[in-house]
Amino acid sequence: MGRYRIRVATGAWLFSGSHNRVQLWLVGARREAELELQLRPVRGEEEEFDLAVPEDLGTLQFVKLRKHHSLVDDAWFCDRITVQGPGACAEAAFPCYRWVQGGGVLSLPEGTARLAGDNALDVFQKHREKELKERQQIYRWATWKEGLPLTIAADCEDDLPPNMRFHEEKRRDFEWTLKAGALEMVLKRVYTLLSSWNRLEDFDQIFWGQKSTLAEKVHQRWQDDELFGYQFLNGANPMLLRRSTSLPSRLVLPSGTEELRAQLEKELQNGSLFEADFILLDGIPANVIRGEQQYLAAPLVMLKMEPSGKLLPLLIQIQPPKPSSQTPTLFLPSDPPLAWLLAKSWVRNSDFQLHQLQYHLLNTHLVAEVIAVATMRCLPGLHPVFKPLHTYNSSH
Repeated sequence: MGRYRIRVATGAWLFSGSHNRVQLWLVGARREAELELQLRPVRGEEEEFDLAVPEDLGTLQFVKLRKHHSLVDDAWFCDRITVQGPGACAEAAFPCYRWVQGGGVLSLPEGTARLAGDNALDVFQKHREKELKERQQIYRWATWKEGLPLTIAADCEDDLPPNMRFHEEKRRDFEWTLKAGALEMVLKRVYTLLSSWNRLEDFDQIFWGQKSTLAEKVHQRWQDDELFGYQFLNGANPMLLRRSTSLPSRLVLPSGTEELRAQLEKELQNGSLFEADFILLDGIPANVIRGEQQYLAAPLVMLKMEPSGKLLPLLIQIQPPKPSSQTPTLFLPSDPPLAWLLAKSWVRNSDFQLHQLQYHLLNTHLVAEVIAVATMRCLPGLHPVFKPLHTYNSSH
């Protein structure tokens, strides 16, 4: 006979607890034992039990659990189960970190990471194979659009496996933020319905509501060249800025700009010339929204780094040169203030478009989804690579 101390930890997420009864078994190298305990998990709590088992189970390998329900299948988010065996045995951890639903038996292996060749016992290999077979039925591939990375087979949130959905608190936070933002837009629309906007300062009429220190700074200095350059280093999309090793081939300097060329060459020799080229947007057709044609630019921005560390724009070319078109106009800081501001606004618009399409949607969500689905289909929970990848994918 031996005494086992069992601790069952329930997640702190909303609705993580359950009113259903949970049944547990300890599975050792010699035999398994069903535990006689009354477990009804409570959100955010760790329940501890000290039980006597009449037979020697040997080294613990699995904890098995089954959630019973009569009328309502009340899902339970189990964090982990830890077991302290008889005598001086080390505490064994059985990680779960998933929703437990239905009435099937769930087997949780001891949490030490193992490669397939490290399985000293055949029971672990059989568990790996069974786990992957089940996962491949749940996590299936689909094609959303031809030419884009594969996605998980799901048309809406309800089609996703429960463990791939946002937790209730995060979902509610998203919904509340969306509703609050929509309400703020409606109120601002009503507030400005009868007023006409004739100056840039009229935008101040809608600068209220949720604010931050950074938002205040941008509000006060958004027209400054210094803030424009600062955003290439510290904004949402610091991916395009690079030090120039030569003048870009798309940059056409017309006659009469010899002084500008000399300045560019000087900055180039000093290693202080930088460029941000949005050429990836060239040729992409713009949408028609509510009957109005939209427009998209593919600008080139040349900037200089001053000894003080400030990054300042030298010129903006809104579109690349075309054989059938005249030489594209270059916009300079010496241009009329509103013309220069308009050019910078086109750059910010293109920066937003490219960031959202490539670096955010494609490189973050779509590529990460491929990794997440492949992880669930190809790597069992015991695999050493599965553990950090699963943590990363869950956080995104």
